[in-house]
Amino acid sequence: MDSLDTFQPKKTLSQRAMTAALIITGVGILVNLVFYITGLDIESLSNPAVSWLNRIILIGVTYYLIHAGLKSHRDVDLGGYVSVGQGISMGTLAGLISGILSAVWFFLFTTFIATDMMDKIKEVSLQQMQEQSGQSAEQAEQALEMMSFFFSPVFFAIIVVVFSIFFGFLCGLVAGLVLKKEKSYM
Repeated sequence: MDSLDTFQPKKTLSQRAMTAALIITGVGILVNLVFYITGLDIESLSNPAVSWLNRIILIGVTYYLIHAGLKSHRDVDLGGYVSVGQGISMGTLAGLISGILSAVWFFLFTTFIATDMMDKIKEVSLQQMQEQSGQSAEQAEQALEMMSFFFSPVFFAIIVVVFSIFFGFLCGLVAGLVLKKEKSYM
């Protein structure tokens, strides 16, 4: 009997995903606070370069941590073998956990710390609607009133979870493809 057939992992995929998700969330909160303290949070609403900087940092950290977690799982827990499916599972689970924690953070952040954040988002959106579509102030305000749910902390929290799952899935897929090493049964 092959000793690899009875090999028990030291940590489960879920434990590795949870560790990655906690670090991803911690880094996300740290970046969020730095952007808030420096005023870059509002700048990112109207300046695409600042917005992309934030996204690149968070996507890079997410990929790195999912890749590192999957690599550790492969090398330490699974005897050197991992499948693409395990990569997808790790990424999606880490994205889900991180998304839920980040959504809770965002809700608390906009409710207790940056209480004027949603108003600032609406204000910048109003200016952009007037500049880009040539709408009058009254027309833009009417449009914003009709879309008021989309400017609520609850909607933003939902979007955070959905995008976190999506990017976790993509990062897990790429990490799984890069790290894939399956047992040969010959």
